Amino acid sequence: MAKLIYQSLALAFLFSLFLSPSSAHYKNQEASNLPVDFKGSFNQVFAFGDSYTDTGNAKFLGGFNFSGDTKNIPLDWLKNIKQGGDPASRMSNGQLVVDFLCKSLSLPTLAPYKDPSANFSVGVNFAIAGSTSLPSDYFLGKNLSSLIWKGVPKNFQTQIEWFNNFLTKSGCKGKNIASCKVQMHDSLFWIGEMGVNDYTRAHGSSVSLQSLSEMSVRTVSKLLKTLLTAGAKYIVVQGLPPVGCLPMDIFKCPLHKLNKMGCAAAVNTAIMIHNQILQRNLEKIRKLNPKSTIVYADYWNAFLTILTNPKKYQIEEPFKACCGSSGTQLNFNSHSLCGSPGTTVCKDPSKHINWDGIHLTEAMYKHVTDLFLNQGFCRPSFDDLIKSKKSM
Repeated sequence: MAKLIYQSLALAFLFSLFLSPSSAHYKNQEASNLPVDFKGSFNQVFAFGDSYTDTGNAKFLGGFNFSGDTKNIPLDWLKNIKQGGDPASRMSNGQLVVDFLCKSLSLPTLAPYKDPSANFSVGVNFAIAGSTSLPSDYFLGKNLSSLIWKGVPKNFQTQIEWFNNFLTKSGCKGKNIASCKVQMHDSLFWIGEMGVNDYTRAHGSSVSLQSLSEMSVRTVSKLLKTLLTAGAKYIVVQGLPPVGCLPMDIFKCPLHKLNKMGCAAAVNTAIMIHNQILQRNLEKIRKLNPKSTIVYADYWNAFLTILTNPKKYQIEEPFKACCGSSGTQLNFNSHSLCGSPGTTVCKDPSKHINWDGIHLTEAMYKHVTDLFLNQGFCRPSFDDLIKSKKSM
């Protein structure tokens, strides 16, 4: 049955691919200025995810497989990040979606869980760059690529364990189960990308995309159930963006396997199917938890809306990396990543979608956050989540 569902979704996706980059239910978007003030809506935020959300955990773990030196990268753009760990720990030229989210809530930026000097009074960022949905032992003995993580990557089970440890040792210390749940009732839980690293690592390997999609979505569901059991009532779950349109995946893809937009077709097909399965699972979980508001943030359509309308968002380079190996078509070479000797940085990162060919620029994260929070790219809308919270 699962195989039939997977094949049906694949056919439906191939039929509709890029014909409608922004779904009909989204209102007519106009690029707006962040942040919108939702001050007082939440006093705490708990974030999970990968390098698109991590504000320093991977760095504290010492897990980067990165030969470059950050002294080769101008960090002037990062000076406005005052809290939430070392700014250079972000795998971008500036703020991430989670940073803009906290700004909108008038909260300080979340500190990474592994920061020994952090103050977690406004929440915690559990995200780890390079995290996978697949169990760590799955990668042993398999020739799966990794540009970010040394050896075997951390999987999302680590973040679940960290969250449980946080509640026991700090977040709910001295409180009974009922009191702890009340505290979680008033918090916002933001689940960033979960699964991108699995698809990227498996690109070009013999790993079954069907099994990969099923395992990745099961991991998200497991985290959701953990949070709901702990008392979470307000949860945002991001879908996956079309990373087949990033320089890294285009670089690895044979020319005959690129689609009409020049993106890696197989990776994007797998991710679109992942998003469809995820949305179906979220609907089932909503029905089992009617008192909780579980929002799907549509990263796929948000990303494509910007990619297919670059001028509207002041984007001049929708594919080319800002920081990377000059002299190549996409300014990207997996053997000479951003920060390595000889790499260059563009004059204006705000004109680029891609920061280093793997991650996005601060400008792109800002546009995406605006679409999530203000332009209806969440289902139900983020406004509805806020109204639900304030009505309690």
